[in-house]
Amino acid sequence: MPYCQTDFNQIAPEEVEQVLSLFTEEHFVGGRSVYKLDDGTYSIDAGENDIRAVFDEKTMSIKFFCRYQRYMDFYEKKLISFADKHGISVCSG
Repeated sequence: MPYCQTDFNQIAPEEVEQVLSLFTEEHFVGGRSVYKLDDGTYSIDAGENDIRAVFDEKTMSIKFFCRYQRYMDFYEKKLISFADKHGISVCSG
């Protein structure tokens, strides 16, 4: 799965699930709270399984990756829009 260019930075570990749940609720039909999978990643797209998130404790950032390269631009726009709306610092690589 390819990683998205946009990361959410300066996220405290205790805020990860809250931030991701809000993203899910705002950007996916039938959005619901995020949930952590057995592999440590987060399911964030209301069961569509096209994008996931992982928290990097070293950099205090949430990184996102897509199932398919063709969806990257679509999700990048959602991530940037959400970050702008909520004042979240981003890094675009």
